[in-house]
Amino acid sequence: MTKARLLGAVAMATCLFATASQAQDTPLRIVLPSEPADIDACNTTVSNIGIIIKENVVETLTTLNPENSAVQPRLATGWTDQGNGTWRVTLREGVTFHDGAAFNAEAVANSISRLQSEAIACRDRTKIRGITLKTAVVDDLTIDITADPPQVLMPTLLSFIGVGSPNTPADQLSRAPVGTGPMKFVAWDAAGITVAQSGSYWGEKPAFETAQYIFRGESALRASMVEIGEADIAADIAPQDAVNPATDIAFLNGETTRIRMVMKPPLDDIRVRKALNLAFDREALVGTLFSDKVLLSTQHFLPKINGYNPDLKVWPYDPEQAKALIDEARAAGVPVDQELRLVGRIGFYPNQLEALQAMQQMWAAIGLNVKVEMMESAEWLKLANKPYADDRPAMLIQEMHDNNNGDAAFTMQFRYHSTGQQSEMAVPEIDALLDKALAATGEERTKTFQEANRIIADEIVPAVPMYHMVSFMRVGERISYAPNSLSGSLIELADIAPK
Repeated sequence: MTKARLLGAVAMATCLFATASQAQDTPLRIVLPSEPADIDACNTTVSNIGIIIKENVVETLTTLNPENSAVQPRLATGWTDQGNGTWRVTLREGVTFHDGAAFNAEAVANSISRLQSEAIACRDRTKIRGITLKTAVVDDLTIDITADPPQVLMPTLLSFIGVGSPNTPADQLSRAPVGTGPMKFVAWDAAGITVAQSGSYWGEKPAFETAQYIFRGESALRASMVEIGEADIAADIAPQDAVNPATDIAFLNGETTRIRMVMKPPLDDIRVRKALNLAFDREALVGTLFSDKVLLSTQHFLPKINGYNPDLKVWPYDPEQAKALIDEARAAGVPVDQELRLVGRIGFYPNQLEALQAMQQMWAAIGLNVKVEMMESAEWLKLANKPYADDRPAMLIQEMHDNNNGDAAFTMQFRYHSTGQQSEMAVPEIDALLDKALAATGEERTKTFQEANRIIADEIVPAVPMYHMVSFMRVGERISYAPNSLSGSLIELADIAPK
């Protein structure tokens, strides 16, 4: 090699190094559709909170493989069933919180206590509704966790336990979480939420020193921000905005959406609940307001989940039969002409308002008076979660639920059991089946969940099933990131690399 060529190669290498270094020093910018109400360590399962802090600022005890839901170690490195509901959990050594507090068994016990405290509205608690967890510290890095009733899926449950600093206030939700992750919280202001590398971390550090989370409600705006270089990732963009094959990636996101019914008059009459399903033309919204890759649903989780009943059928579109049922109910004195609120949560998915308005028109065609109402996340959560107001009227509530956890337990207990945090039902037969399934293993567990699903879908009809959802993400050309089924609620910054 000549001296000139050598000097040229060195110059090029120096330039490439400088470019890569500059890319890592420039903040990673992720634009999301909705701003969360909080970013507390005990709300990591809430999608618009988890996507920011889970495994970035606040880590969980275990994590789940996005492909098959296999349990993987995180802050916990091992777990053994001791019998009688007790699991012995071994914790990772050499970990500290961002505020300098020690990560140990006492800190885990504190987080589990806070998770279950009624002093705060901890939404991760919905994942263990009906289960009481007790802890016993064995030594600094060993803790016994006992579940009542016993839980065969305890290693999976550990993936719902975000471990925050023991200095976190016990009686209020945090907007400045302190965890053990590779990033620490820096600020939450008008510009969004900023996190930065914590400085010392036990595992893989992200390539970027700083990340900023920006909130923009309009899908087209989020997409354009990536196109012009104002953001690196735009989450949850609408199908009509996903027009660039080089940057726009479609992926099954594990979410299932439905319309839940508050079964007060007239929704306490099964004829009205069936009519709502028969009058909804599901196919008409596929490839228009929803991606042509969504799947029509019959139950509230994906076919890959243990307990899914493959024999359930999608409701047919039959507006004539639906109108006949409404007319029959009206003749019997059911107040079918009263106004029904159809409540959506802002930021659930692209084109949500348009989809709800389309459903409103379909239901108007059979004689129902439905009014669409959109709510911010915090207000919607108050409406959707217990305790319910005593005078709560009949209404329709748009829901979207993510079960990537491998088992129906993480859907059915809190949606359908009488003790469930978001259950509208109190059916002894369903309670008995779910209690039996939760205590069972193997084929008995699967078949019991399947039978509960059959009864719920065919005989109770508490909801209007809609779709298993697909998301589109726009990924900017200066980074490399491959979304997976968890990316709607978890984007690990360590998985993002500069090009």
